[in-house]
Amino acid sequence: MSQSIIIESINFDGEFATIILTPYNNDNVVNIGVQQLPYTFNPSLINPLLEIYGTYTLVINENGKDCAYFLNVIKETPTPTPTVTTTPTTTPTPTVTPTVTPTNNICRPSSTPTTTPTKTPTPTQTKTPNAPTPTPTSTTTPTPTQTMTKTPTPTPTPVYFAYLFIEPVSGSTNIGQWMYDSGRNFFGFTNYSQPTQNQTAFNIDMNTYVNFSGWTNGLFPSLIQQTVPQTSGGEDSFNNAIVAYNFLTTEIPNNYVNGYGWYTWMIPVSLTNNERQTIIDINTSNNPNLMTGVGTESTINSYTFTYTGTTIPPTTYRVYTTYPNTIFKITDTQNIYMRGNTITP
Repeated sequence: MSQSIIIESINFDGEFATIILTPYNNDNVVNIGVQQLPYTFNPSLINPLLEIYGTYTLVINENGKDCAYFLNVIKETPTPTPTVTTTPTTTPTPTVTPTVTPTNNICRPSSTPTTTPTKTPTPTQTKTPNAPTPTPTSTTTPTPTQTMTKTPTPTPTPVYFAYLFIEPVSGSTNIGQWMYDSGRNFFGFTNYSQPTQNQTAFNIDMNTYVNFSGWTNGLFPSLIQQTVPQTSGGEDSFNNAIVAYNFLTTEIPNNYVNGYGWYTWMIPVSLTNNERQTIIDINTSNNPNLMTGVGTESTINSYTFTYTGTTIPPTTYRVYTTYPNTIFKITDTQNIYMRGNTITP
């Protein structure tokens, strides 16, 4: 490919745009400035030298509002043939039942004191003629009122799952505009961009990404959640072995997305025994029992983010996808099946 690129306007020749380049596999952002379109960009003139590959963000003022458009120049790399990984058989670890030791009460009950009554002499009454006979008065001891102790209501323990986010290619502009307006340099996987490779910025990138309203208002496909077992043994509903800390076989029905989408799993670290889901099984041709093991991208899954919003339960997650490899960019013309395969430290 030539080391220069012509950037054209989507509206009319002569239009002005602010052009920003996020180079492929590089965190440095290059501000090309305000240019009149069409514009020929030669990155070899920049020091240090750059290639043309990456995401070009074009900010154009339309009717008084800044609108962002994205141009992706992809560096073609051969797609590796996935290696079929045999799913290891894990011997279930027996659950240790804790022994409950009763607590002895070492307090001695107080002795009840014995009171010896003192006999009081009866006074001698002098009878007065025609005096009325006195009526004895009875004294009533009030019964004390019992105070009820209120038992506190226990706080329910949160239930967590593995969550599948499917970013449709048809919605790349929506997610890209949201991330751009939020001041991020990560514009979503369908815009061929990657979360910032820095723990602090990664946390902000992913919180912003998950907070996108499209995940919950019907603009994007609904999230799919799946159980992550904590013990091994037995088979799931698709007759695949249940292996501790690996999410169960998950079906994504055909036409769930109606086209290409980018598939990304987000799993709480507490469900993977604080380890990483390094291999995920996948089948894209309607067969849940004939899967291929695919390695998740090691840079992305090395970071965590602590979610604080409401799209999924707040806790600490890791992100699992194949970007920049496009294995997880899938079209759903048939049922798709995914399953956790391997957990490693």
